[in-house]
Amino acid sequence: MSYLLIEPKLARSYGIQARTWKGSLMSDQVEDARRVAVVDDDPDFQALVCWHLKRIGFAAESISDTANIRSKLSAYQPSIILLDWQLGKIDGTTLIEELREEFPGASIVFTTAHATPELAARSIQLGAFDFLTKPIEEARLALTMERAEEHASLLQRLRAANDDLDSREFEDMVGGSPQMRTVFSTIRHVAQTDVNVMISGESGVGKELVANAIHTQSPRANGPFVAINMASLPENLVESQLFGHEKGAFTGADKAHAGAVHEANGGTLFLDEFTEMPIQLQAKLLRFLQEGTYRPLGSESDKTADVRIVSATNRDPLASVHDGILRQDVYYRLNVIPIEVPPLRERDGDIATLAIYFLRKYGLEHEKDFYDIDSRSLEILERYPWPGNVRELSHVLQRIVILNDAGELRPEHIPAEILDPVRPDENSAGATTEEEMVSPPPTPMTAQPDDSYNVIPLSQMEKEAIENALQAFDGSAHEAAQALGISRATIYRKIKLYKIGEEDGGH
Repeated sequence: MSYLLIEPKLARSYGIQARTWKGSLMSDQVEDARRVAVVDDDPDFQALVCWHLKRIGFAAESISDTANIRSKLSAYQPSIILLDWQLGKIDGTTLIEELREEFPGASIVFTTAHATPELAARSIQLGAFDFLTKPIEEARLALTMERAEEHASLLQRLRAANDDLDSREFEDMVGGSPQMRTVFSTIRHVAQTDVNVMISGESGVGKELVANAIHTQSPRANGPFVAINMASLPENLVESQLFGHEKGAFTGADKAHAGAVHEANGGTLFLDEFTEMPIQLQAKLLRFLQEGTYRPLGSESDKTADVRIVSATNRDPLASVHDGILRQDVYYRLNVIPIEVPPLRERDGDIATLAIYFLRKYGLEHEKDFYDIDSRSLEILERYPWPGNVRELSHVLQRIVILNDAGELRPEHIPAEILDPVRPDENSAGATTEEEMVSPPPTPMTAQPDDSYNVIPLSQMEKEAIENALQAFDGSAHEAAQALGISRATIYRKIKLYKIGEEDGGH
């Protein structure tokens, strides 16, 4: 007989009877996502757990028929599976891997009245999200269920990213978030017109991909797509690169150059970082925008070109107008249709989709078998702010694929700067200076310790740290592991290694 969540006497004081709680516990107010399947052969334990789950906003289904566990789980589709260690003659650990494969979007929480570090570590290594020891404290159950629900949400996003990757690709862009669906819809509509488009967004969000998609979706798709980056050109060469020049127009002009406007005739001209264009050149651009005519440097005659202008900037274009670096009339000519590309941190769910996309793309390029990402890694990637946006994510995953051989992205593959990013305020007073980072710290005059040194072995320090953390969190290995910054599997392995608790008679 398993232990109960609360004592039967206390249960009766609440008016709860085990026989009234068989079957499904559903509430119209509970979201479908917050479903818990309580897989246990103790009806009293099931009844009390289900009663408590309902109190904290979950729906629950009791499953005790071991012959029909999978069919009942399939019909119920829980986000959390509360799985008992001993189900009659069945060892629950033998089910974990199968359930993880059959129900990849569900968090599995293992329960047992006979907890050992070995059993806890084994269940987690097999794929369980967490481990609860009976009798289960009510506060502990509530906290674990909330965390398991968050974990299930991560699993479901990964599943959706895997299942729908093809449907989330649009003209070399990947994204299924509402923010990007809005961008894709705007591209489809504006591409069929010939009006000028202004794209804004942070560096690395993919503004040139948006411009290219507009061109590819437009009637000009068979014409050229010419991109010119104003920020990358010396000021004295911008006009020549944009409008061209005749031979001898300036020192070094030993031959004529057609220019980007001429090259883009019949197609699309992409003016990247257009707010960096010299103010004196903007008058000539305005003339071209109004009349379709321009004059190359050194020429005595005007030329015409049929060009659609798509521009982009990582600045606030209106602020550039107010600062006097962008002419207001040029701004209004370019900004007929604005498209704002959101930063990666604001794209709901797209980090999972992009991570899988880049892993497979670079895995194919570098002949590596990367095909998936685990939930812990996704949690890390989603927590990082990605100041370099999609470009940064792409480069990080390319580096991971090149440097590792694994089928699944795991936390140990993720670079240190992503695991522990430097915050902007860390460069304030007290931060390590560049000189300090380059120069090694001074070494002691005496290299070898003598009797005045009190050297403590690292293993002893580690054992004491784990013991202190367990004591601080009333024996909760899960919370102690979080506080120490290690995984649940690691803390259970260390408890076994250092025989923590055995001095007091075991666990």
